[in-house]
Amino acid sequence: MDSKEGAKDYVGIRKAVDGQSLGELEAQVLDVIWDLPAPVSTTQVFKVIYPKRELAYSTIMLTMGKMARKGFLKQEKTGETKTAPFMYTPLITREEMGMKILESVSQIVFRKPLKEVLDSGLLEK
Repeated sequence: MDSKEGAKDYVGIRKAVDGQSLGELEAQVLDVIWDLPAPVSTTQVFKVIYPKRELAYSTIMLTMGKMARKGFLKQEKTGETKTAPFMYTPLITREEMGMKILESVSQIVFRKPLKEVLDSGLLEK
């Protein structure tokens, strides 16, 4: 746990997930988004993260935009004006992300698909 109440420790996912990497802040943002009912605004995410990490609003905004370009979030404009805010919806669930990470680790460590490792009983030793 982080020293601030309620904060979680986040480890950035540095290995590729479907050809994209996810850094520490991106992983934290995604975790917050998964915990909120979709779609979410940058303001909602900022209000959850700021007490734990005093980052600028623009940092969260830019991070969420980058995550949309990487394919982790769906970005939708709320209005017609140039300054209309975006709403974001996750394109991957927490469970799907977990399975992709486990599959990646299995391929790196055992050089085999996760299903093959689990079926072989290798992890029971």
